[in-house]
Amino acid sequence: MSSEKAGRVIVTYARGWQSLAVTRSLGRRGVEVITADEVAMTPASFSKYSTASFTYPDCSKNPDEFLDKLESEIIRHKPDDLDTPYVLMPIHKETYLIAKHRERFEAHIRVPVPSIEQIEEVHNKGTLAAYAQDNGLCAPPTIFPASIEELESRADEISLPAFVKLRESAAGVGIAKVDTREKLISYFKSLVDDYGLAPEDYPIVQQGVPGDDYCVTTLFDRGKLIACMTYRNIRQFPADKGAGVVRETVKAEKMESVCEALLGPKGWHGVAEIDFRWTGDLDEDPWLIEVNPRFWGGLTQAVESGWDYPWLLYRLAVDGEVDSPEDVSYDVKTEAPLVGLLATLQEISKSSTHSDNLKEAWKGAREEFNEGSKREGLRQLFGGLKDFVDVKGRSETVQELFKVHKNTVNDLFSSDDPRPMLGALYPLVVFLKHGKINMELLTSESGPPKAAEESDEDS
Repeated sequence: MSSEKAGRVIVTYARGWQSLAVTRSLGRRGVEVITADEVAMTPASFSKYSTASFTYPDCSKNPDEFLDKLESEIIRHKPDDLDTPYVLMPIHKETYLIAKHRERFEAHIRVPVPSIEQIEEVHNKGTLAAYAQDNGLCAPPTIFPASIEELESRADEISLPAFVKLRESAAGVGIAKVDTREKLISYFKSLVDDYGLAPEDYPIVQQGVPGDDYCVTTLFDRGKLIACMTYRNIRQFPADKGAGVVRETVKAEKMESVCEALLGPKGWHGVAEIDFRWTGDLDEDPWLIEVNPRFWGGLTQAVESGWDYPWLLYRLAVDGEVDSPEDVSYDVKTEAPLVGLLATLQEISKSSTHSDNLKEAWKGAREEFNEGSKREGLRQLFGGLKDFVDVKGRSETVQELFKVHKNTVNDLFSSDDPRPMLGALYPLVVFLKHGKINMELLTSESGPPKAAEESDEDS
């Protein structure tokens, strides 16, 4: 069957920038795109390439209702002409549930995702770290405490700073960078308590390693690597553990070889993105961090660089085979909208020297007011304020950040498809409702069900 024949695709998680990239990629090639999400008024649903949209229940909280709704919508939107290609492209956390129950959908629609067994082998951060240790892959030193007591006895095995990580999460949710033994144990305990984790699901503790964050994107055809590109995160939000805000395409053959060796023998079929940390030193091996067995947040980076994964995956699902892309570029930078603004505000606040200095100045001033010279107290206080404001430092930081963002392609804005800008209303609504914006609220990614939430529902 020729993939040039216009087909129909259902794209889930329509709030994501990666979903918008999928919608635009396929829509521009004449494919009908139906977008879906837990919420309405998403960037992808506003796209002129979205021909229809629907909502579904939260797949984490109501998995049965989600499956029923998705199946009914797939049947409702099924093309009358049975020769018309019809493909389901799950994007985010719903990928795992769909993979687990794919037999419900395959009678109606093509489902080009890995098997749930393949996904479970690599998605769980604990399983992946253990696999890396057992197979001689370069991964950060990791411990897998099965109790608080074991953590306390083994905490000194991991050099600080370290990361405490939920085994099942994304977008930096349930991950904290800690620089003291006390903080490590405290955050570990809080995750166990907040999420009501069983010992086999306890967080892992992973040593921090030097380098920048690299993301290797891949497409496999039953274990054969078809396409592979790498981008580096120049900026992140939140810093040190969050999603990429500004990215650039790079060459990284060593990392790409690791990905092929990791997923190829498993017979991987579909897309995957693998995270590494690397210093850039060719004599040093990159550190394997995480595998995302689905489309990734920086998908626009790949598409703009010539690796059009949505179209490649569509062709693989329809034709059963696909060739590697040839017209590719390495001089591309992209950025995530809105989140980039949050990252900028975060960096500016850090650059203003430091609320700690202001606190110390106030403490000293107060002592002088009470027991010493009021003139000296005022001098200390105004010195602390001047240091805190640091207008020059803030200005220099902003200028440097503008340089980083120069000549980037925006995930959201497109001159031929401007309406997804209305999708900015969603994070605005999130802010108005919750009084804050973070990755957990924006992505609805929260790891395992929280114990508190479960008790609330029971009551």
